Amino acid sequence: MIRNGTTSTRRRILGQAFASLATISGFPSLGQEQLEAQHGRIIPPMNVPAIPMLCSNGSLQTLTALTRGKATAVQLMFSQCTTTCPIQAAIFQQVQKLLPESARHRAQLLSISIDPANDTLPRIREWLHHFEAGSEWIGAIPGSKYIPVIQSLLGRGRNSLEDHTTQVQVLNQHSQLVWRSTELPSAESVSAVLSRILSLAPEPNHSAQPNLGG
Repeated sequence: MIRNGTTSTRRRILGQAFASLATISGFPSLGQEQLEAQHGRIIPPMNVPAIPMLCSNGSLQTLTALTRGKATAVQLMFSQCTTTCPIQAAIFQQVQKLLPESARHRAQLLSISIDPANDTLPRIREWLHHFEAGSEWIGAIPGSKYIPVIQSLLGRGRNSLEDHTTQVQVLNQHSQLVWRSTELPSAESVSAVLSRILSLAPEPNHSAQPNLGG
């Protein structure tokens, strides 16, 4: 059970993060109750902001452009992490194997660094290579000024490297956050949610349902 003091601190951090979202021009307004949802389905789905990020393939894309058109599982990490990040990587490594071949062109895994001061493109590429990332597993580095936004949206307000979330967030093909896992989820549960999203949507270039399920 979470003690009252811990709950109050987390609410304060989330409140600050919520305020920071509103200060960045062009970012959508997010309800604090959505930011505080601990795990499970996100209702209503949350549109993610167009945060610019340098991707492991060398391209510069926004989070919305990168995730649009694909079911995307997202995790926060940093390459010098030696505690939870290798476990997180192992989860994504297994998700790659669990996704059916027919679904791989419509699903992707996204590891976002929360340490852009130290995570260079070569380091992110080396980290992905170490964990045998396939073409559907992408690394991304946002600018330092966007880290509070990333942590508020995808990290539930946990704003230190040592205590970052180990949850997996899942976005649908419309760049909407629709599901949040428990800490260090099983690869099977992440794969199942991605498959569920894909089963609700036709192939690209057709109209697709924006939600996880009805």
